[in-house]
Amino acid sequence: MLLVGLTVLTNEGMARVRKDKAPTIADALYNSLYLESVCQREAGHLAAQYELLNQALKLNPNAPEAVFDMAACVSQGNVMDEETVTELFDKAVKLTKGRNPYYLETYAEYLTYRQMFERAVPIWEKLTNDENKRENAYRMLVTCYDRLGRNEDMLHVLETWTKVEGGSEYVEVMRMKTLNRLGRYNEAITIADKLAEENPSNEYYAAARAESLLESGDTAQAGQEARKLKEKYPQSPSVQVLLIHYLNETKQRDQMLQAVADVILNDDQEMGLRTSMMQSLMSDVRSPEEEKQVVQVFDSLMTQPLEDASLPELYIHYLVSKHAPDSAYMPAMRRMIDIDPSDNSARLMMVQDALNRKDYGETITQCREGIRYNPQNLICYHIGGGALYQEKRYEESLVLFKQGLPFVKDTKELETVSNFYSSYADALHETGHRDEAYALYDSALVYNPVNTVALNNYAYFLSLDGIRLDYAREMSSKVLEIEPNNPTYIDTYAWILFLNKDYNEALSYIDKALEKVNDEPGDGSLYEHAGDIYYHLDKRTEALRFWRKAETLGGGSEMLSKKIKNQRYYEQ
Repeated sequence: MLLVGLTVLTNEGMARVRKDKAPTIADALYNSLYLESVCQREAGHLAAQYELLNQALKLNPNAPEAVFDMAACVSQGNVMDEETVTELFDKAVKLTKGRNPYYLETYAEYLTYRQMFERAVPIWEKLTNDENKRENAYRMLVTCYDRLGRNEDMLHVLETWTKVEGGSEYVEVMRMKTLNRLGRYNEAITIADKLAEENPSNEYYAAARAESLLESGDTAQAGQEARKLKEKYPQSPSVQVLLIHYLNETKQRDQMLQAVADVILNDDQEMGLRTSMMQSLMSDVRSPEEEKQVVQVFDSLMTQPLEDASLPELYIHYLVSKHAPDSAYMPAMRRMIDIDPSDNSARLMMVQDALNRKDYGETITQCREGIRYNPQNLICYHIGGGALYQEKRYEESLVLFKQGLPFVKDTKELETVSNFYSSYADALHETGHRDEAYALYDSALVYNPVNTVALNNYAYFLSLDGIRLDYAREMSSKVLEIEPNNPTYIDTYAWILFLNKDYNEALSYIDKALEKVNDEPGDGSLYEHAGDIYYHLDKRTEALRFWRKAETLGGGSEMLSKKIKNQRYYEQ
């Protein structure tokens, strides 16, 4: 009962007692719905508040407290467009005849936040008459006039504010800046001198004085004061910016570029300014020497402690514009990961770089970290499991693939799912789980029927197991239609032909594979297959030479050493 009494007192228009009419059932129901909407608002349940206010307004569409609360509620989301929200605020203000300062202030803040400055100005002007709202109203009026570029109006507000409430450092600084914009430099300098005298340890005001001199065209005096300040306060953000303006104004480009670099590398500077300066530096490169300077600045940045990813991101965009090699991105990517370990895009770039270098240990580490911060990311299970497979850590590989299975259903990229199933199948087959492996290859091909890795590996393992050779040949043939120049895929097809005892045809394909292979470590299986095919065509000398090459490269079967020793073929 106490809550009802307080609500009646603090919410204008609610449950108003009429002298000529007793409250109706509809009034009671409205009160109940509105009270519950207030409770839901305080609990942070905006959706529930919205529904309750909707029902309440059907009973009493002109209740100002419900209209206002609805406006405030929908202003926090995208339920209604801006015009409808402003109409609701307007209605609440009109229903209270503009006498509720809280309604006015909330409405004006909404308009200002939405950059509807012209509409906000009259409301803020009205609120300057309310001593409880006056200071905020003046401050927001300054913001609106500033954004509208109405400098005369802005100066008038600042002067009125000073008369009504007395001066303040903030007001004086804004007056100084506005006077500069209006070209009234002597008045701005007078204010800067006064502020510098009152704040002798704050170099900002001395820098502001020099800025006014520079704006007025007195570059000689401005330069003299800027150099003195630079000697005394070399790391001061305001002094560094002043120096850039002076050097730019006097066309001292080389020194100006170095001054810009000093700002960018100054971690006392505000990050937004450092980023904008970096963008300016990048966009105004005029020679190879200046381009080197940009890279040097970025390189120095990458060694600094950074808590914001803006500059590393900018470096990446710069590298993209210069078509830099993938390896050039890694320092920036590492910094982005340091700043935000959950940055999935940067993490995947790190994973891809390690994979490109065949650094499977680093690939596994990056994938495990990626899973730690984004456990639903199927790509990290796929690549991490595949890297473990490459390192012959087959049981660990199976564990990681199994951990990724629950996230298949949440992955929208069909190709990612197909690749995951294909790599999982490789590990299953290697560990003797052949039926499960073949089932997963089938699943991989459902999600991507032209997954060449799945098609090739499925065909190759079927051939090793000596089963379904026609199906294996069909899949391998399909792979060659898609990628006819891949020596691994050509080798698979040649091997299947060999198992079908089609030795002459197998020879033509294995010779094609030999022409394209790069003789990298692990390519031994291809040379072993070549030896087997040549042996069955009674070319024993060539067969022995290929088997020995296979032994050198590695990757051959367990029977390879026996073939070489006895100079004859043995089934694998």
